[in-house]
Amino acid sequence: MKRINKITILLVGLLLLNPASAQDEPDKIGTVSMQKLVAEYYKMVDLKKAFQADAETVTEKDKERVENIKKLVEESRKLQTEAENANLPREKQEELMTKMVSQRREAQALESARVSWLQRKQAAFKEKEVIEKGKLRKEIVEMVKEVGKERGFDYIFDRSGASGANVSILAYAKDATDLTATMIERINRDAPEGGDEKKEEKKSTDGENGAGE
Repeated sequence: MKRINKITILLVGLLLLNPASAQDEPDKIGTVSMQKLVAEYYKMVDLKKAFQADAETVTEKDKERVENIKKLVEESRKLQTEAENANLPREKQEELMTKMVSQRREAQALESARVSWLQRKQAAFKEKEVIEKGKLRKEIVEMVKEVGKERGFDYIFDRSGASGANVSILAYAKDATDLTATMIERINRDAPEGGDEKKEEKKSTDGENGAGE
């Protein structure tokens, strides 16, 4: 009799727990493509233009350095040609050869300096790019959190797997809502007025892609 009572009590307890479990709402899960958000962010467009302008400036300065080196090399060749003239006194030949060697050494030193300068500039550009893009990703992440809170999402995962900004990569999410289109609209909400046409074009394209899916 005591055994039956224990089983009955256990079953009643399970029945009481089941309704409580059934009342728990499933987590609301959303996804975004951080890769696409970073590419579509209006500040990223401005950043790329700034980097392009800097790169063009470096290219122009590099061309000037190359031209100066070419001039020195050409002058050294002329000096060599003059020095090889058998009609010149030996002292004059030696003087020209000494000057020619000096100019070639100067050209070599300038070339080495140019290569080192170019490498430093490229390294600085890459470092600056990583830092600036990291700042933009953080801004986007904050806006993702903002939209997530407004819409009542429990989790929002990065389905592109390339956020690089402490956003979890999506492993699996059944019936998850893709918020990328919504986020593109949000992150570009404060864009200058000149970008309105582009935003409308992107919105239309995203709508067509969503219909195709």
